[in-house]
Amino acid sequence: MSCTPGNDCARAILSQSLSSTAVQQTLAAAGITSYLPYSGYPLSSSLQSIIDAPFPQFGRPGPGVNSPTGNSHYDSLQVKATKRISHGLQASGFFTWAQGFTRAVRQDYFNPASNQNTLMAIPPRTLNFSFIYTTPKAEYFANHAKFANTIIKDWELSFFGNYQSGPFLAIPGTPNTEFLPTQDIYNKGVPLYLNPKTGQPTNASPLNGNFNPWTDVLLNPAAWTACPVNTNCGDSGNDFLKSFRGRRHPSENANIGRNFRVKERMNLQIRGEFVNIFNRDLEIGSPSTTSPQNPITKNSLGIITAGFGTVPAYFLPGTAGAIPGTNGQTGSGRTGTVIARFSF
Repeated sequence: MSCTPGNDCARAILSQSLSSTAVQQTLAAAGITSYLPYSGYPLSSSLQSIIDAPFPQFGRPGPGVNSPTGNSHYDSLQVKATKRISHGLQASGFFTWAQGFTRAVRQDYFNPASNQNTLMAIPPRTLNFSFIYTTPKAEYFANHAKFANTIIKDWELSFFGNYQSGPFLAIPGTPNTEFLPTQDIYNKGVPLYLNPKTGQPTNASPLNGNFNPWTDVLLNPAAWTACPVNTNCGDSGNDFLKSFRGRRHPSENANIGRNFRVKERMNLQIRGEFVNIFNRDLEIGSPSTTSPQNPITKNSLGIITAGFGTVPAYFLPGTAGAIPGTNGQTGSGRTGTVIARFSF
């Protein structure tokens, strides 16, 4: 068994079997001579197994252990507006400004007070609205060109838009020999992002602008310091910072349609449906937040393939689009469907 003197060695002991000389000597030095849960308990089990289930003959505790139920909170401002139909228009909208916290996974079972509430992955701001408008009959054409009203009236136009804050990015993890996973330490006051044009630190997120994922690094590795050895700096992958967020994904859909009554038993319906009509919902994946201490890697063409603060979007020749979502690129561009239906 190799370890760094300190807490690291104490944690490494937990992974050893009960028959290990190191385990038996450690327990004996602590004055523990009887440590088996029951007679005949397998010595091939690890010391950790006793800590996890001190009464294994009765099975493990249920999933309610460490449940945040009753130990979390959610605050929000919610505003809803509705316009009932008049003059051919009806509309509704909803806005939420929210924040939620839950109790962190316990890192020190002997010091529960050390646990801090952690930010929940709830979008801070969300806005969605929709409207439906039916075109009216024009009085001018009713008196001068009646056939024009046949063309322009009773068209139904509708739109739906959804906008919300970018998803939270996980705090980077520290690659060390700790028994428990841990995370980096944020250097307060240091900008979290890099300007893709200049490479200089910035507080303004570049993720909602234009950047080239093949060449640009978007996150600032200098904002993070690795957790010291023999220390734990929080639960890796489960904590968030309010200002450390990914790219927003606005979504806008629209459609237009109308029924043309030809005769009593004949009807022509025309409808056009457009998804992502403004072509803004290209869901490029979030940048990598693993190990700021590791260098950026590139292929023989000089294109970024991995590293902290990069969006891996390079496909090997012949593999582009083979698997949806590969290398962090998902979603599709603007699509439209036109439907004509004649019933009789």
